[in-house]
Amino acid sequence: MKKLVPFLLSGVFFLLILNCGAEKKAEVVEDIVQAAPEKAKLIFENDYVKAVLFDLKPGDKLPLHAGGPRIIYSLSDYKIKWTESGGETEKEWKKAEAHWHEADNHAVENTGETDAVYLVVARKNAALPAAEGYDLSKDASQLDSDHAGALFENDHVRLLEVQLQMAEKQPLHHGLPRLVYALTSYNIKYSSDRAGEKETAIEAGSAHWHNADEHSVENIGETLVHYLIFEFKK
Repeated sequence: MKKLVPFLLSGVFFLLILNCGAEKKAEVVEDIVQAAPEKAKLIFENDYVKAVLFDLKPGDKLPLHAGGPRIIYSLSDYKIKWTESGGETEKEWKKAEAHWHEADNHAVENTGETDAVYLVVARKNAALPAAEGYDLSKDASQLDSDHAGALFENDHVRLLEVQLQMAEKQPLHHGLPRLVYALTSYNIKYSSDRAGEKETAIEAGSAHWHNADEHSVENIGETLVHYLIFEFKK
């Protein structure tokens, strides 16, 4: 019996080491921007959404990190592998494609030969501002198809792309609570039933938030107005 004690203790010690190793391996990074600032840049955050721009060189990896329900918009062509609770997936994405992920912890690796550049807009827990009286059936994609079109839609969000040449103007249309991401630098006049009229200079790569309103947009600059609208339903 005395001879068994050291053996049993050794076994318990070995199991503890394995268990500690497993726990360490399962650690999840809560804020990927802080953990990998050279690969992830915070573009915008408020109570409702968080927008992060990712730029992964070929071979770059992101550790296991938290991810809320989110829409991803590709800003380049790339091949990527991600690992989450459902397993491992590898896929190629083209520039201007969008897709949705439910909340899950995940790790990412650029397995292609090009930079993987993409924008992630994650929905946070706070309820959206009231949008009574405003209707998706009257948004820009429905009332101004010459300048706006839907790129993606599900139960959570509708993603629109808007382009206005010099001096072009959109008619009045509705917008739900939304994040706007600029693909070019431009100058616009924004007229809203809630916020009034305002002329604004927008930088490419910036993002801003609007609550629900009825509004029109006019290109008053000398460059193409080109932006994305992430219009949230819930």
